[in-house]
Amino acid sequence: MKLIKGSIISKIIISLIIATTIPFIISNYLSYQITGKEIKKQYVELNQNSMSITMSALQSYLHDLSLLGLSYFSDPALVRLLSSTEPQSPAESVYIAQRLGQIYANYGEVGTVSYKSALTNKQFNIRNTYNSKITIPDFRNGELSYAHSELQHPFQVTNINRELRLRVNKPFIDISTRDVIGITTFDVKTTQIQSMLASLTTSEQGPVYMFIGKEMELLYATESEAVSSLTEHSLAWHNELEAALQASSIGISKGELQAKEGSYVYYRETVDNGLTVTLVKFIPQALINEALTAALGKTLSIQVISIVFVSILAAIISYYMLRRIKHMLRNIKKLQMGNFRLMKKAAPATPDELDLLEIRFQEMAIELDELWNKQYRHQLELSQARLKMLQAQINPHFFYNTLQSIGTLAIKSNASEVSDRLAEFAALFRYSMDIEKEDVLLWEEIEHLKHYMVLQQGRYKQKLQFELKCPEEAHHIHVPKMMLQPLIENSIIHGLERGQGHIHIVVDITLSQHDMLVEVIDNGKGFTEQQIEQVKASYVEQQVIVTERQGIGLSNVLKRLSLYYGRAFQWSIESKSYERTVVALRLPIETPRGNEHEAADC
Repeated sequence: MKLIKGSIISKIIISLIIATTIPFIISNYLSYQITGKEIKKQYVELNQNSMSITMSALQSYLHDLSLLGLSYFSDPALVRLLSSTEPQSPAESVYIAQRLGQIYANYGEVGTVSYKSALTNKQFNIRNTYNSKITIPDFRNGELSYAHSELQHPFQVTNINRELRLRVNKPFIDISTRDVIGITTFDVKTTQIQSMLASLTTSEQGPVYMFIGKEMELLYATESEAVSSLTEHSLAWHNELEAALQASSIGISKGELQAKEGSYVYYRETVDNGLTVTLVKFIPQALINEALTAALGKTLSIQVISIVFVSILAAIISYYMLRRIKHMLRNIKKLQMGNFRLMKKAAPATPDELDLLEIRFQEMAIELDELWNKQYRHQLELSQARLKMLQAQINPHFFYNTLQSIGTLAIKSNASEVSDRLAEFAALFRYSMDIEKEDVLLWEEIEHLKHYMVLQQGRYKQKLQFELKCPEEAHHIHVPKMMLQPLIENSIIHGLERGQGHIHIVVDITLSQHDMLVEVIDNGKGFTEQQIEQVKASYVEQQVIVTERQGIGLSNVLKRLSLYYGRAFQWSIESKSYERTVVALRLPIETPRGNEHEAADC
């Protein structure tokens, strides 16, 4: 819970997961309902189409069986014997039995075949056993008794040794008189029917049933338990189906009965000769659920992958956004600490809201920097004004005249070295007390530095060595006053007085097309990494109050140059104790910002 409250990434990820999962759950529920109905509808339509194809084969097969009685007319001798009103002789009976056997020989599934003459009431039996023998009642006045009227139906179902068989009853009619001469009855095993119904049965699906007649006598079922249930107890769905199909006439009827355990798909066809065949197939609900679960499982897999992808994408986007926000927070922290020099980010071609926010923030930092610089200059001008007030309280001419008098006495006393030192000091004092100028030509700054170094070398003798390198074309470049002397003073104090007692200082000035590089190099004690970081921090904090003991100091020189040149000014410090310490200042040659009028006056 703490992670959720504190982390924006967690909030975004959890929100996106919830926003994605809820529609998925709702869509899965709706999809489950709709897909279940569609799958069931497809199963029903597929099975009904298969039943239609199978029904054509069954009707053709049953029609062929019913036409077997007409094949008698292909043998005139057989027709003559069967049409005779006189009892047949033994030889004639043998002939009739042989001819009937030949007619049904091509049908291996045909079992007992019985023919009874309506003229003589004599019965002929072939392929019969004791258990399967068919007893046909006698004819009376050319018709069977009422008790055996089922034989008047062309097809009926019999149960022989607990085996369902199709019994075909085909009357033999005189062509000329249309009188019934006899009747042929034979039993047909369901082997051919089973092969025809094989296309409707699979190991995964439910049983298939075949019914004969409008009374729906069960002829075949793929499960023996279903046969016994129908024959002994009559299933509820069977009664419902019989009631639903009761009003159907010649033609095709198809549909579905819904039950708790599944669906019963039926297909009934009644042809012109009155033969009615009904096919029923049971589709277990478990099979529909299995197909539905498989489809739903694939959908869930895709949705889980989508949720994982959304979560990863949300984490990446959140991390990217949070990193940019943290970057802005770091910049805000820098502003709080007084550092207005933020790393400027290039504006992208198509900035987003965070880019615009960061750009506006940088613009605000620049404006704050300008306001701070104005405030800094205001305080600096105020400090300079106070310094000028203190300087004005002392008459410079008094110092000049005093130094000149002391120099004259030194010359009279043959103390030429003292006179020279006083002259150097007077020049140094005159340069520093000139409060009218804030920037000077570089050669003037160099002359002031030379006067200062003469006095320092007179003090330290051989312990201090100084070297100056400057091209003549740089002499007339305007630079801030008192730029070089504080740097040299800093080297002497830290490198000589606090070092090993001797130092070599080099001032190397080089020019390029757009800027001037000033390097102060010494082999003194130098700076530690911590001291360099302190100088950088002091430079960044833009403090106005100076607390360094050595005059203006390195930090204030850097700040003055930053105010004078603006963002074009660059500096660096490299230090290796007692080997080489370099303070490098890179100054633009073009007119400095904020001093155009002063440059024009020079």
